[in-house]
Amino acid sequence: MPAHGALLAYRRDRFMNSTSAADGVPPPEVTAVVLTYRRPRLAGDVVRSLLAVEHLDPTQIVVVVNGEGGLDDAALESSVRMVRLAENTGPAGGFRAGLEAAFDDPACQWAYLCEDDIGLFDLPTPRLASLIARVDDIGPMHPAVGAVVAYGRSFVGRGAHTVNVVPPAAEFASVDVACWGATLVARSVVDGGVLPDPALFFGVEDFDFFCEVRNAGWEVLVDGEAARAVAEQQTNAGREAAIRNDRPDDAAEAWRAYYHARNSMELARRHGRPSWQLWHLAYSLRHFQAARSSAERSAIMHGLWDGIRGRLGQNPTYVRTTGEFERTPPSS
Repeated sequence: MPAHGALLAYRRDRFMNSTSAADGVPPPEVTAVVLTYRRPRLAGDVVRSLLAVEHLDPTQIVVVVNGEGGLDDAALESSVRMVRLAENTGPAGGFRAGLEAAFDDPACQWAYLCEDDIGLFDLPTPRLASLIARVDDIGPMHPAVGAVVAYGRSFVGRGAHTVNVVPPAAEFASVDVACWGATLVARSVVDGGVLPDPALFFGVEDFDFFCEVRNAGWEVLVDGEAARAVAEQQTNAGREAAIRNDRPDDAAEAWRAYYHARNSMELARRHGRPSWQLWHLAYSLRHFQAARSSAERSAIMHGLWDGIRGRLGQNPTYVRTTGEFERTPPSS
């Protein structure tokens, strides 16, 4: 493995001779996996963008419905591959099912994981064809690439606390972890037995997956072009501004705090040092003091208690109730 944060430069003109990159059509070896729960409009927007902007064939799109929801267009649903889970298994279980469905096709070499609200962020579009070409251009001398994320984070030595990594636009950089966002995952990772763990359900389940990818010997890279485009939206204020008109923000979803408090304890057990637990308690106290509601404070304390006891899985008390807002037609 190269030193942490080592940059992998590439020249733009090296991949522009690729037919796929030049005409903006991703190769047939990639399958997009859109995971959705109670967000039919937002998920529909993501699928429409994959078809019209990224130029994927409908057969290259898998939509995983995590118990409730679907797409806002029945014709659109009938044109892509739908995987309907019997219950909400969280992002970990949903993306696990999507990865398995994508790589069930032996020709598929890359899965492009998309959260159902990814269209609310300012990622470059189109990006998929050129992204795959640039990854292929890294060459065999570099450690095997297991995942390429749109925005990545690195641990800073204070427990599970991380900082956003934004490399120069024309470069990749090694990172420790990432949110799901819009992420390429290599077939070799899944063939090697590395999959998201449904036991975590929600909250740093993505961090756990990328830690497992790295622990198994693959590299996790962040795409500088994407990271720079959404850098401002990776701050708390920028993220809330991006989502506030379309879906509840974190202040309105106090239930999230439970899983982050609980699962950060598990992340420390799996991938950290004993000091991570102390750092997590300190950060949790800060989050408790800054909480915007009594519901959020209660969720933090309950999450810490269950984290200490090692409880995992879904807690029915802490689940999403509103996935998205109805879009208000523009006034005439």
